[in-house]
Amino acid sequence: MDCSEAILEKPAVAYEFLIKSAFAIPLWHYLVGVLLLFIVFLYNFLELHFFQDLLTGFRGGPVSLTYNPSSDIYHGVVSKCKTLHGRYLATPWLSSPHFQTSFINFFGRPPAFTYRRQMFHASDGGTFALDWLLHSDVSGAGVQNHTIAKDDTTPIVVVIPGLTSDSASPYMKHLVFNTAKNGWNVVVSNHRGLGGVSVTTDCFYNAGWTEDVREVIDYLHQEYFSAPLFVIGTSIGANILVKYLGENGENVPVAGAAAVFCPWDLLIGSRFICRRLVQKFYDRALTIGLQGYAQLHKTRYSRLANWEGIKKSRSIRDFDTHATCLVGNYETVDTYYRRCSSAPYVGQVSVPLLCVSALDDPLCTKEAIPWDECRENKNIVLATTLHGGHLASFEGITASRLWWVRAVNEFLEVLLTSSFMHKQKKVDHLKPNSAHTQSSIDQGPYLNVADGMVAAMGNERTDDTINETSKENKDQDQEKQLVSENNIFTSGRKSDSATNTQRTSESAGPKGGLSIVERCLYQLSRQSNRSLWLLAYIAIISTWPVLGSALGFFLKKKMERLSKGKPPN
Repeated sequence: MDCSEAILEKPAVAYEFLIKSAFAIPLWHYLVGVLLLFIVFLYNFLELHFFQDLLTGFRGGPVSLTYNPSSDIYHGVVSKCKTLHGRYLATPWLSSPHFQTSFINFFGRPPAFTYRRQMFHASDGGTFALDWLLHSDVSGAGVQNHTIAKDDTTPIVVVIPGLTSDSASPYMKHLVFNTAKNGWNVVVSNHRGLGGVSVTTDCFYNAGWTEDVREVIDYLHQEYFSAPLFVIGTSIGANILVKYLGENGENVPVAGAAAVFCPWDLLIGSRFICRRLVQKFYDRALTIGLQGYAQLHKTRYSRLANWEGIKKSRSIRDFDTHATCLVGNYETVDTYYRRCSSAPYVGQVSVPLLCVSALDDPLCTKEAIPWDECRENKNIVLATTLHGGHLASFEGITASRLWWVRAVNEFLEVLLTSSFMHKQKKVDHLKPNSAHTQSSIDQGPYLNVADGMVAAMGNERTDDTINETSKENKDQDQEKQLVSENNIFTSGRKSDSATNTQRTSESAGPKGGLSIVERCLYQLSRQSNRSLWLLAYIAIISTWPVLGSALGFFLKKKMERLSKGKPPN
């Protein structure tokens, strides 16, 4: 009887042969198999693309451009940028977004140079550093100018760093050095509390804090009136930049701008960063950085926020719950994310703006990119690459250059020599307390009463209603206003806007904190007689069926009692 017949008669024999065969295979064969499986898992887990690049002959992927077909910025500026119409190939030994992101933060190979520091004092008493690198410092001419003349026409580039980053970050040094080398004067506007400067007020920066950028840009425009002004924002700095441009519209002294690796929608980003295991590593790393920032300013944070909650935070969302929301007076974390996201402001941007993103960015997901809004705005061109990580996009075999730095510099150079630079126009721009930035918690159903019209309004106010309300406020000068988003952080020291708001609310009606009913009655008392009579008429008509039935019931009971008590004839 051969083996096959034995297996057919007794199936258990097959398992016996299988086990014996398994033990006959050398152990190192199993180790090789496990190693191969681990490599395949790691290749996908780290999102490596080395073999894809190898199969394409290391040609790289094309740069995808999203723009409005009738955009003058694209046809007059971007169409002349060879970098944006070329291909991007990542450094072969950094063929993973996680390798690139880690390398730029821990190594980066930044150029060596020294900044010139200028202390900037904000209007609310806050202090932060402006770090300068002039073209003369890196030109190699031997003669260095320690100051900039008032009438100097050398263009100035303002750089806004990312979260917990400052002018010393490797990617910032790459950008600043190469921009200055191309003939520009560069200044890094460090965030409050970073760059070795202590916080001097109870006001801290966050992802939507645009007031410091606004003051710095206005100062530079007034100080160096002959120099064209450009702005580059990176990561959270890009979110601040786009939000600032959208808030001010045409009324900005900025000739052009670039938003690099912008998170766009903070709510989507907060959900993305805790979705997968690899993203959770970044979430934890950034949280540690935020906790370190809070530790530098423990005296103020322990007084203004929940210090025990900050120490126990395990994610950015936890930190924002115990620190950012309490210091910034936001109702919830989601409210903070919605109000500080830059995506709702894309449509109001009136400055030539180049946006650069990598589709494999492990921090700023492509799901948050406002594709349609960028395509609709003629002033915006969105450039996306398949690879690049976050603020990295290394190129070359030695990884000594960043692709996005080269792309942004070329865009600004072409824009500078074109006729499409933006010129400031004094117009009414979008205020931070407009309908775009109001929290849904702040907005409740309200009654809009106008001459000849009574309407119940929901949370979404139409443009006509906003314009009508604004006109009424200007005529009567007694309407209570909301404190703007960028002044809501001030604690202990009141800003001018907060003071004016308090005075306005005090003069608008009775003293003290009015209840909702009292405010509604007060607003109704200020309307015309025609509106009040119309309101009374509607109230009577709408309540008459109930009141009429009740009145009829009581009258009937009264007549029955009277008829029973009437003496007989």
